[in-house]
Amino acid sequence: MTAEHMGQKHYVLKTNKSEDTLSQYLDEEQYRAVVESSGRSIVVAGPGSGKTRVITYKIAHLVRSGLPPSRILLVTFTRAAAREMTERAKLVCSSNLEGMLSGTFHHVCNVLLRRYARKLDYDSNFTILDADDAKQLLDVARSEVVEALDQSRRRAFPRASVLASIISYASNTLSDLADAIFKYNPRFLDFQPEIERIWERYMELKRSNNAMDYDDLLINTLHLLETDKEVRKRESQKYTWILVDEFQDTNIVQYRIVELLSCVHGNLMVVGDDSQSIYSFRGARFENVFDFLNKGKAQLFKIQTNYRSTPPIVEFINNIEPRSSIPKKLVSARKGGTKPKIVTTWDRLEEAQFVAQKISELIESGVPAGEIAVLYRAHSHSLELQIQLDQLQMPYRLLSGPRFTETAHVKDVLSLLRFLENPRDLLAVVRFLKLFPGIGSKYASRIATEIGNRAHTGKEIIEVLRNIRLPRVDLEPVKRVIMNTHFPSSPSQVIESFLKEFYSDYLDMVYPDAKSRKQDIERLIEIASRYSSVESFLSELSVAERVDIEPQEIDKSERVVLSTVHQAKGLEWRVVFVISLNPGDFPSGLSIVDGNLDEEERIFYVAVTRAKDELLLVRQKAGRYSPFSSNRLVIRRGEDFLSRIPEQVAERWEVRWE
Repeated sequence: MTAEHMGQKHYVLKTNKSEDTLSQYLDEEQYRAVVESSGRSIVVAGPGSGKTRVITYKIAHLVRSGLPPSRILLVTFTRAAAREMTERAKLVCSSNLEGMLSGTFHHVCNVLLRRYARKLDYDSNFTILDADDAKQLLDVARSEVVEALDQSRRRAFPRASVLASIISYASNTLSDLADAIFKYNPRFLDFQPEIERIWERYMELKRSNNAMDYDDLLINTLHLLETDKEVRKRESQKYTWILVDEFQDTNIVQYRIVELLSCVHGNLMVVGDDSQSIYSFRGARFENVFDFLNKGKAQLFKIQTNYRSTPPIVEFINNIEPRSSIPKKLVSARKGGTKPKIVTTWDRLEEAQFVAQKISELIESGVPAGEIAVLYRAHSHSLELQIQLDQLQMPYRLLSGPRFTETAHVKDVLSLLRFLENPRDLLAVVRFLKLFPGIGSKYASRIATEIGNRAHTGKEIIEVLRNIRLPRVDLEPVKRVIMNTHFPSSPSQVIESFLKEFYSDYLDMVYPDAKSRKQDIERLIEIASRYSSVESFLSELSVAERVDIEPQEIDKSERVVLSTVHQAKGLEWRVVFVISLNPGDFPSGLSIVDGNLDEEERIFYVAVTRAKDELLLVRQKAGRYSPFSSNRLVIRRGEDFLSRIPEQVAERWEVRWE
């Protein structure tokens, strides 16, 4: 359109209402969530439904409606998510969004605390301790308190890494220290007074160093907003809208922070899916979704069109919705597809063989290896499959952790086997000896050299140890372990004895995730039970390792993905296997015993919703091995997720040999 004014021609652009533009790029449910949300609003976004698009277009809608970007606060769980949403919003609304604060909870809290550090007796240039720095400072506090204990209590006292997890959980859940200790390991309740003193001393050390750890960023922000009315009002007045991504993963501290920051304007939009809340072990509360809905007049929007999965997979998903979640009915935007498969194998070895063969067939049919994922409840469930893929020289990428023979705890166990098999293996002997109190690198090397010079059998190792005298070092625990394991026995018996006699307690003291590490060792025992000698077992593991292939030589797109469900959240693949779907494995045995299956249902839901084109769910008929049972085989009992699946929504396969 042109118009003349004082002889000069102008071209006038028509103003498109943002709503009209938005309707071209959003489905009906997404559009309503973006345009109609006001005040307290919660968007329950089903898997694959485009929650990122909702937040992106909400920002664009607000800016195009005249709201300055500086009046918007976007809080996410990763920097990558904040960048992605911000960049997309810039393109949609043709604005550089200058002045908009966006980032993780920790980033937003850091920005706020820099302004008000003095109110908390900190200088504004306080240091933020990373996890390693925080552990070192906590170790100083621990040493001061533990020094006063007698020798037996000192040896049984948890390491700084375990204390860090206990303290972090108590902080992020605002729970009593006793509750946090009980969650991690009830055996440490006897040390509660000492742990409390360590925590207090740790806080003093941080303050004297003008330093905060990651948890302090949240806790101090909450304390400031709750106790200082003037600061709370000033900070809330800065914004007209607060947007929160992945709300189902917030803990109680994070939830209270965004509630307080929205106390003046009341415009708080949270987006998430309570069915996908799977991080309770670090304090996340799916209950925050229900608390939000029940507080005040909250609008509820559901976006339920699934753009990821085929109709048969979506039908399967609708049949496994967690029972404690907000009801939703997903509808697939795609066409075609095949039914999910429920596959029954005899045991873990047969399961690994089936998965490996099926992956080979898929790759031969044209599916890229990088578009295939194998998911499981615990990293230990992948051990047989890792060995199988190694033997077939099939490249894979582990998202759930290091290769099982590269993990510290498995290497510890293997060091004992290598020691018994070859007492001259200096590296193995040193690693094994350093597990025991009072034996550092210097003493371990000295003892290992003496053993290497004189010992050829387990019996000779004992004789050498009897003749070694070192100041302040008690070698009795070392001798006990060797005496209980050196006699001719199978590798599984050696590992089982080591775990019961010594290593189980060691894991409790050293690692905050001791339970999962014990599961790894139990799985190692199960694998070792197939071998008659330590030598054959160690040789098989060595051969299975693909030492001839360097990881950097293989493109990620050319490797199958192996991952726990937790590490796979937010990702998707054309073909997904979910393995070890047995009572006691998935869902976990601890959850079955505790009667706490809510989170297990949500973890299963997340696993299944990663699949785009094909979904295979694998289970075993046979029982599971447990070194802590008088019977070798434990019959699988308890909740069985696959028993709930209606006949018509999945095919049933049973694996047989030719």
